Amino acid sequence: TASAEDARDSAANGEATETALLANTRQLTFEGRRAGEGYFNADGTRMVFQSERDAGNPFYQIFVMDLETGDVERVSPGIGKTTCAWLHPTEERVLYASTHDDPAAREKMQAELDFRASGQSRRYSWDYDEQYDIFTQDLTTGERINLTNTLGYDAEGAYSPDGKQIVFASNRRAFTADVTAVEKKLFEHDKSYLMDLY
Repeated sequence: TASAEDARDSAANGEATETALLANTRQLTFEGRRAGEGYFNADGTRMVFQSERDAGNPFYQIFVMDLETGDVERVSPGIGKTTCAWLHPTEERVLYASTHDDPAAREKMQAELDFRASGQSRRYSWDYDEQYDIFTQDLTTGERINLTNTLGYDAEGAYSPDGKQIVFASNRRAFTADVTAVEKKLFEHDKSYLMDLY
């Protein structure tokens, strides 16, 4: 049929474009439902990424992979949702967003597990959970520090090249009094509407 031919042509064109832009690609993760948001350290020997691979938690957690040995270590707490990790330039710390401090984190995990077990499905879309905060974590001691501690989606952070500052995205303004009625209505429809960089 014409639609099948179109799909084959589109796939072939996509492959041709990818091979023109990327060479020597190889898959690095094989475990879990999905993985993504992988970022390399400066010398390319380690990668931090998010993955849904823990049976008791249906949401992303943060992992660090040693690219020479293939060893993978979960660095996030295993509770709630996480996203958007970045290795500090000294590689002594990792930065990521997490909802593990949310009092309802375990209830949200169970609700998602129950939904998936029911056989229902929904289209994938990103969740701008207002309980996300940005944490920095010592990779040796495991000590975590909440850097944002503000209601609103605080995530998508990265260290500056010298590691002294971070940049991140947040819709925290949506939870303050200075939001107009029009902005509030738009935000109710689209949680990414009031995103700003900090």
